[in-house]
Amino acid sequence: MRWDYREGEKEMSVNIELSSAFGIYTDNVLNFKAEGKTVREALHGLVKHYPRLKKMLLNDKGDLMQTYDFFINGESVHPKTMTTLLKDGDKLNILYIIHGG
Repeated sequence: MRWDYREGEKEMSVNIELSSAFGIYTDNVLNFKAEGKTVREALHGLVKHYPRLKKMLLNDKGDLMQTYDFFINGESVHPKTMTTLLKDGDKLNILYIIHGG
C-alpha cells in the first residue's frame, strides 16, 4: 500500500513492516510503502490510513509505546526517539516485545 504523506515535496519512500500481531488492525496487510522523513512522520501516516493501529502503536504523546521496538534496516534504534531520520528506501520494522519470566 502506498500513499503520499506531503503534497508538493519530493516523494521519499520508506518500507514499513509490521509484526503479524498487528494484522487484525490492517486487514492482514503487514508491508507498506510510506512517506516520511522521520519515524514519527512515517508512523503517523500509517495510522492515518489505519486508525485502529493508533491506539495499539502510539501513546497519548504520539510516541511508540514501550511494548514495541523499531528497527531501521535491521538495526535496533532503541532508545532513539521517533525523530530518528529516515532515508529513501529505508526499511522500518515494528516488533512487539514479549515480556515474561
